Amino acid sequence: MLTAMASPHLRSTIIVSLVLLPLTSSYCTWAGSNPYWVGAPNVEQVTLTSVRVSWHGLLKRGDCADSIIIKYYRGTNTGDYGMSEPQKVSTNSFIVLNLQPNQAYTYQVIAREEKGLLGVDYNRSPKTVFTTRKTNVPIDRNDPLPTTQASNQEDVQVTENPRDVTGVAPIYGYEPKTTVVGLQLELFMGIIIGSLVVSIIVVGVIYNCVRKKEGEKDLELDSSIEFEEDDDEE
Repeated sequence: MLTAMASPHLRSTIIVSLVLLPLTSSYCTWAGSNPYWVGAPNVEQVTLTSVRVSWHGLLKRGDCADSIIIKYYRGTNTGDYGMSEPQKVSTNSFIVLNLQPNQAYTYQVIAREEKGLLGVDYNRSPKTVFTTRKTNVPIDRNDPLPTTQASNQEDVQVTENPRDVTGVAPIYGYEPKTTVVGLQLELFMGIIIGSLVVSIIVVGVIYNCVRKKEGEKDLELDSSIEFEEDDDEE
């Protein structure tokens, strides 16, 4: 009904707006439904040059995520980092190889959320700093995953509180936010779409009124022509 009242230009605007909506199956549109973390990842030493990073039970609303990425870097040098290939959301651990012994590394797990043409959100966990040492008790990579922060590992430091981690992960040298002019993206898009619908209704009403007036003018013109023709015949 709305498209019937709208002009062809407005119909095309509606189609473009619908195309801009996310097409991914995992994207959750309702407010407060983004993936989030309730703790920093567990880091356990496998060898002097490898660790196991795990996050069993730490990711909430995983149904809204598309993949998991593990990010790590030496000390606090965020510009020189390593990053895993995207992992399945059902994955709970990852082995990081080729580390330098006795060197502190910072580890972070990221829930990647596709939002179609609206972009991608990188929902980051708190960070854990860990150093591999000969004095640490190594684990086997196939050992059961810990459900809490590993207690048999030394040099483990959680750098952030989950409640302090907002926005998205700093990847590729920038750190975008999931807010637009202070509003959550879902709320902002709702306002935009709602405003678009109202605008279509208003413009449709105006368009119909203009057409009605043009029709009345045409009718008056036809009546005047017929009246003149009648006068000529007389």
